[in-house]
Amino acid sequence: MNKLTDEILNKYIDGELEPFELAEVKNEIEKNDEALARLKALRLVDNSLKQMEVDHAPVNFSEKVMKAIFNASKAVKPKISYFFITIITIFSIGVLGVIVAAFKSIDDGNGQSTMVPYMDKAKEVIGKNLIEFQNFFSNKNVLLVISILTLILLIIVYLTFEAHKNFKNKLNSYSR
Repeated sequence: MNKLTDEILNKYIDGELEPFELAEVKNEIEKNDEALARLKALRLVDNSLKQMEVDHAPVNFSEKVMKAIFNASKAVKPKISYFFITIITIFSIGVLGVIVAAFKSIDDGNGQSTMVPYMDKAKEVIGKNLIEFQNFFSNKNVLLVISILTLILLIIVYLTFEAHKNFKNKLNSYSR
């Protein structure tokens, strides 16, 4: 026998060795004091374990625990994320605030508009550039590129939301 391992010594203690192995182990123990010390230590552990009281689990313990966990997981309602709703609400309130501020600044109540110079400048800029904008956006190639980019953006947004939904489902399945 090349090396006397704890596994072999445990089999020796339990009486699980074949007769030829048993003779080799006895021979090795007689020659090797270290192997004898290890055998004595393993016998001490074996005797200690045999003398311990064993408390048996109640009948159907695993099933009862799993049922309790399942019932507890049903009682917990999933949390709804209000992040996107909050962002959209804040953005909408901001846009409404800007619109209200724009209308209020146009007419200050005495019939005079404080926005007249700005409105005139805006009309002038739009008037000069309106034909260029119309020509630019009437080009079929530009419209095609913008349409393709918009489609790509919509697909990316869809895939992002689907990936997020799948991730949440996987996360929820691991917590059950």
